[in-house]
Amino acid sequence: MKFPNRKTISFFLSVLLSIFCLGGTLGCLPAHAAGEYHLNSWDENGKIQDIIDFVERVTTKGNDYYVKRKDRIAVFDNDGTLWSEKPVYFPIQFELENDGFVGLTTDEYIEKARQFVYKENQVNFGVPYRELVYKPVIGLVKYLKANGFKVYICSGGDIDFVRSFSDKVYGIPPEQVIGTAVKTSFDLEFGGNVKRDTAFLEAIQGHQELAHYNDQEGKPVGIQNHIGKRPIIAVGNSGGDFEMFQYTDAGVDKSLIVLINHDDCEREYKYNDVPGSTHPECQPNEYEYKLVPDNESLDEAQNRENWIVVSMKNDFNTIFESDLSRTPAPVCN
Repeated sequence: MKFPNRKTISFFLSVLLSIFCLGGTLGCLPAHAAGEYHLNSWDENGKIQDIIDFVERVTTKGNDYYVKRKDRIAVFDNDGTLWSEKPVYFPIQFELENDGFVGLTTDEYIEKARQFVYKENQVNFGVPYRELVYKPVIGLVKYLKANGFKVYICSGGDIDFVRSFSDKVYGIPPEQVIGTAVKTSFDLEFGGNVKRDTAFLEAIQGHQELAHYNDQEGKPVGIQNHIGKRPIIAVGNSGGDFEMFQYTDAGVDKSLIVLINHDDCEREYKYNDVPGSTHPECQPNEYEYKLVPDNESLDEAQNRENWIVVSMKNDFNTIFESDLSRTPAPVCN
């Protein structure tokens, strides 16, 4: 057998390296180039540049802020962050249209949830729920994955509800979904099933006990239990994400908080978008109302350099994949 000479081997290896660098992983491209085409639904002159700058900083070797791939963790809230959440949270709407699902296997529940997301129409836009996904945010997910990030969903909604569609709709597999978990049990038979013992809606209203409530202070607990690492990027939209943001925040240049601000009445909805705004809320075990922030996360973002507020009105060139309009037409101030 005649072995190829050194020049032939070198040429062959250089061809393989070129193929690898230009392939789907884009592993040899700098951060500012890897996957930027996913961000074409963002206004290039807006807050997206701050996100790109941070990603470039933590993925470029040779500087003090470089983060190894194994530690590039990003977490995204679901409702109001990856897709719409008005006029009623979609997981709640799913529960309201059905009868609690107690006794169903997780497989049966997931299939019913999948049918709801793909077949049922949302009342205002008149399209299936899966079409109310925010194109710019999904582009951001793809951009981060192209730059070596592992992306997780951290939702206050039912974990199996989100898992029913997360892979196909968001490109995030079910094992990377963290959510509120109802009590379940195994039927003790080989090849048996895990069954839902608790109604999600009744449980979050306080009538039954949950296995885990993944909202507010429950989000950092869910992240720690599920991932075992502190994220360096967190994306959310509300006061319910505040503790997740706190947990992620390691300071300027070390972490990035991205808050999606719902300030576009015409193309989506406008709510909780003004810093410092409050509303009265009855306090537990008390007989009086207290003024509480409409959006604690938005208020805190005004004081922190690494908390970026993304305006849906100004930073998103488009919101949904299709050009959708609400019925009836919104009345905007």
